[in-house]
Amino acid sequence: MSRKVSARSGKRVTRRQFLTAAGVGVAGAAALKLAAPWEVGVAPAQIKGSTLRILTWSHFVPAYDTAFDKYAVDWGKANGVDVRVDHIPIDQLPARIASELAAGAGHDIFQMNGQIQTTLYYSHMVDVSDICDKLGKAGGGWLPMATNVAVVNGHWYALPEFYIPQPMMWRGDLWQQYNLPSPDTWDNLRKAARIGKSKGHPAGFAISHCNDANHNWRAVFYAYGVQETDATGKELRWDSKALRDAMNFSKALWSEGMTSEVFSWDNVSDNRYLDSGVAVYIHDALSSLFSVETSNPKLFASINAGVRGGEPKGPVRSAAVVDPTILGIWNFSKNQAAARAFLEAYGGDVKFSLSASKGYNMPYLKAWYKKPMPGLSTHLPKLDLLQDWDKISLVFGYPGPATAPASEVLSTFVVPDMIARYCHGESLESSVKWGLGQIKSIYAKYK
Repeated sequence: MSRKVSARSGKRVTRRQFLTAAGVGVAGAAALKLAAPWEVGVAPAQIKGSTLRILTWSHFVPAYDTAFDKYAVDWGKANGVDVRVDHIPIDQLPARIASELAAGAGHDIFQMNGQIQTTLYYSHMVDVSDICDKLGKAGGGWLPMATNVAVVNGHWYALPEFYIPQPMMWRGDLWQQYNLPSPDTWDNLRKAARIGKSKGHPAGFAISHCNDANHNWRAVFYAYGVQETDATGKELRWDSKALRDAMNFSKALWSEGMTSEVFSWDNVSDNRYLDSGVAVYIHDALSSLFSVETSNPKLFASINAGVRGGEPKGPVRSAAVVDPTILGIWNFSKNQAAARAFLEAYGGDVKFSLSASKGYNMPYLKAWYKKPMPGLSTHLPKLDLLQDWDKISLVFGYPGPATAPASEVLSTFVVPDMIARYCHGESLESSVKWGLGQIKSIYAKYK
């Protein structure tokens, strides 16, 4: 088992480097000899004595990495396979994946987390439709967003692993102390942030180049009726009154209820902010709550996860924008048999994933949304609301699939940059014009 970080882990990958690596990767792999397809349910005898390498992120719930590594190694021992797991920071996954594709060598199984590139890389990934069909039938069917991130042209090129919910984390004690309005609408949360800030407890949403900024503001935008594309993912629908209304709300929420530090936040800044006891609320994954559980039990007891209806309601709807995670197999993998066998075993063991992550890893399979769900209310009663997350969950690109251009809009942080421009003094129309220009330019490249 390996937990080594890439030698490049200390270097910051620029947008140009990432896009260059991705472009070279697609072109370079075109010349690779394709491996033969494998059938589902490979007999252990066919994989004994082989080695399986898996690339995944460094989980925000560290205990899950330990549990997953043991799970993988134990599966390997039972099947005569030497399994090695490499963990790297989430921000480094896209560049590592692109470099492996360019080289035509690397891990057998790789993870995409947050930034999903199935539509860009699918021709270099193994078709796992038979595995996904089997797991789907056994698990009550897949949630619609599973196909958005794993299916291209009617074929499954990845296993939907889990998705990460991002609920409101709000201080019940401060709500009571300051008589704040119910947190189940965005308008009420704007008022709560304004009052909280006046009492020394501002809210905290990143407006920066981190993944939190992408999903937080999309939750606001979609609640206001913003659509990125049509259902096919080809026709842009960003330019709308809903976009301008959402931009006005976003600026007001920042100026009235936050501080300028949010412009420099990274993916763990809001965790630290919650742990500091300052925040009246944040909007983040459960890792932020778990980080407080042992370090500050009194603060932990005061924090609620989620609101009535799951997410705050905007003028149009409630929108829970989640971080999707999938697992794929390179078609240049030399051990596709073991890779497919592992995906089938792990993909069907939803109880392990839910329980070991304390509910952080939410399933794409419908049958698991029976209450009580393992790892949620069975671990913490305050997580009960997340058992209905499947009803409101969306992924970037909404209402279309997570296409390659939609992923690039995400990975280049167009949405938080557009909001930041408006907050920093540019006019609404100038900020929107810049953002739309970036989006149209990105989509034009893929035509």
